[in-house]
Amino acid sequence: MKSRAEEIRAQIQEMELKTIFFADDFGMENRQAVRVILSRLVKDGTIVRLGAGIYMKPRYSNLIRAIEYPSAQEIAAAVAQKEKARIVPSGAYAVHQLGLSTQVPTRSVFLTDGSPRKITLEDGREIIFKRTAAKNLSYKNPVIGIIVLAMKEITADGIDAETRTLLARLLESVSYDAVRSDILLAPEWIQTELIELLQKRSR
Repeated sequence: MKSRAEEIRAQIQEMELKTIFFADDFGMENRQAVRVILSRLVKDGTIVRLGAGIYMKPRYSNLIRAIEYPSAQEIAAAVAQKEKARIVPSGAYAVHQLGLSTQVPTRSVFLTDGSPRKITLEDGREIIFKRTAAKNLSYKNPVIGIIVLAMKEITADGIDAETRTLLARLLESVSYDAVRSDILLAPEWIQTELIELLQKRSR
């Protein structure tokens, strides 16, 4: 019979490169033994540790001559998939994701209908899941959902001509009729801004 370490190593070998996985993917029994095995696999370079209980099968990039680490979005998506929860970028991270700011936040905030938590990554970045009302996760068009949360972060006073130009580009492939119900979920000032941008494009 294979030892537990051999079983875990075999399971990891079958994963695709850059797969994100979790310590408890290998069962909830004898978790301390699993942690010891995973720690040894980190030391020999078979896997990398992203954060507490979060690992990845590494992929080496010849272009950057280093391991390709996942983005906060990729890690958050893996956590959400495991929890069967929905997430959407929020705050400064949503602003950055849309290209409305060049500033890269060290704290990536996601609204979720799953468990609230904070994950501190090995490189010092933080991923924060905030429990939110279903309304904030009800946008049928994901682009509109992120835009609304980004605009809330920027605030009405911060929406200038340059921001409107960038928003117009993000809305290029969006049909007003298709997202009308989504727009109505937003605060009134955001509704006004989005309707004006979409209608101006159609003139």
